[in-house]
Amino acid sequence: MQSVIAQGALIVWPLVALVLFMLLPAGRAVIWTILAAYLLLPVGFSFDLPAVPPMDKSSIPNLAAIMLAPLFARRGEFRWPRSSVVKVLMLAWVLVPIGTMLNNPEPLITGLSVRPGLGWWEALSMATGNALELVPFLLGAALLAHEQGHRDIVRAIVLAGLAYSLPVLAEVRLSPFLQTRVYGINSIEFFIQQVRGSGFRAMVFMGHGLLVSTFLAMAVIGALGLWKARMRVLGVSALLVAAYLAVVLLLNKTVGATVLVLALAPALLLIRQRSFLALVFLIGAVVAIYPTVRGANLLPLQSIINAAGQISPARAESFEFRVRNETMLLNRAGEKPVFGWGSYGRNRVIVEQGWGPGFADLTVTDGTWIIVAGTYGWAGYLSCFGLLCYPFLRGFRLRRATVPVITLTLLTMHLLNIIDLIPNSSLRPLTWLIAGALANMTLAGLRRGSPGETRPVNPRRTASEMRPAL
Repeated sequence: MQSVIAQGALIVWPLVALVLFMLLPAGRAVIWTILAAYLLLPVGFSFDLPAVPPMDKSSIPNLAAIMLAPLFARRGEFRWPRSSVVKVLMLAWVLVPIGTMLNNPEPLITGLSVRPGLGWWEALSMATGNALELVPFLLGAALLAHEQGHRDIVRAIVLAGLAYSLPVLAEVRLSPFLQTRVYGINSIEFFIQQVRGSGFRAMVFMGHGLLVSTFLAMAVIGALGLWKARMRVLGVSALLVAAYLAVVLLLNKTVGATVLVLALAPALLLIRQRSFLALVFLIGAVVAIYPTVRGANLLPLQSIINAAGQISPARAESFEFRVRNETMLLNRAGEKPVFGWGSYGRNRVIVEQGWGPGFADLTVTDGTWIIVAGTYGWAGYLSCFGLLCYPFLRGFRLRRATVPVITLTLLTMHLLNIIDLIPNSSLRPLTWLIAGALANMTLAGLRRGSPGETRPVNPRRTASEMRPAL
């Protein structure tokens, strides 16, 4: 019965999206079509069709949104990305699988493990998957690259965080149960990972407690930004909302997300705009070249492990395990650095053994960065993370002008998510949507608000504002 409910939820979602587009402006409908699907649809269930990636809680809402948005958008509201750099990176992300396929025709045989070689069928499937992944980026750039769009995204995430806090608190108290009760989907491995001391970390419908905590952390930053912008949430002070969401985040027992909030919230609230945008750009640049930084051993990883051991031996052991895995996977990626190893787990480290199935997989792929680098090589990594980190460059170029507080808030939320891609696999359609909304912003667009607004604009723009976007 539950599997029928899971199937029905995925099948019905395009109709839900249609209702949203009929009731809301196109930009807000895009936000809620993607955000609500991320929060409510079942994880780990999909429809498998030939030559295309699985149709799941990410791809189905993306398809529905890209089909409906151009139909419901007002005339002149739908604007494609302006930047030639962004266009090149988007094209590269879609076409990189062809290079990956051409570079991996041979099967990999280790004991009884056989990982097939790649052909045009696999290249088509991977390219289609990458194109679908870019849909929220395109929609964010087309409909939400202005102050009103940024405000709508921040408010939606904060409101969704408030609503989601109730099932989160229930699962923290009772254990993760909603995914199993509602959809009949259960994973003992993931359930065990949510046990924390004498309590639990909530999963709800996201599939892992780390994703829930990352989302809550973004909602906390969003609420603080609304407070700085002197906006209220449902008639309540945004500062009180931020405090409540921070308590829920603490109860969800995730150190990484909590540390990111403690580091980024003071920066957003206290640092002046120009210095803040420079800092954000610097951090984003480090993330963009992280494989080089990591491969050159420029990070004091052993010192971090030792420091973590002083606080919690269990956390130190977990971090050291991640470091060892990253090192093995990075060495594996270095064997095919340009286009990577492709699909079928070819990027993983598998060795032959004389017992059991005859082979053993030595690695666990956690961070998005190492997954992309191992699967698509440097070509894929730079195109993917180039798109995700491009908003920090746009913000840096606008640092001498007055950027709305709400845009700075969204930029901070995006930075939190991007940093989280290093230790965790938290790249989701919401990440792409925010990246697109920030990547296509211009100073004139931020001053005007949404395309339908007629806010006065100072016609005496500086030369820097008149330059075309990179």
